[in-house]
Amino acid sequence: LDELHEPEEAIAQAQALLADVYQTKKSYFLVNGSTVGNVAMILGTCKEGDQVLVQRNCHKSILHALMLAKVQPIFITPSQTDQGIERHHVETAFNQYPTIKACIFTYPDYYGRTYDLRAIIEYIHAHDALVLIDEAHGAHFQLAAPIPDSALTLGADIVVHSAHKMLPAM
Repeated sequence: LDELHEPEEAIAQAQALLADVYQTKKSYFLVNGSTVGNVAMILGTCKEGDQVLVQRNCHKSILHALMLAKVQPIFITPSQTDQGIERHHVETAFNQYPTIKACIFTYPDYYGRTYDLRAIIEYIHAHDALVLIDEAHGAHFQLAAPIPDSALTLGADIVVHSAHKMLPAM
């Protein structure tokens, strides 16, 4: 057996293997699903009063984390077309709120749509902000073509996955 909060054996090895598969610096197993990951990524990166760009149709765990972090959310509404979030949405937000510290997106969205996340990430990073992704329904994106690229591959700073949604995991 091992200790989830301070792994040294089987869990440590499994997390290292996971980091290798997803090509990340570090990967962690979570309890209570992606909700706890969403809360942790926001509380771990945002300070009280920060302006944070948030996709309007996010999971309620994102909203709860924003309240806990006491940040100022700036909501953007995805297009109702197949495009979802578009770069011009992000550009408009940064023009109005140039001190945005982080951007939080759901990728894919709850309709399974993806969008040009690479261009959005490049724009956000050029403005020295973090990109936080709830990719709970995209844990399989790291596998191979023709599956879309993962937010990790596209350059996101922190990504939360949920293996039990789209992969063969309990």
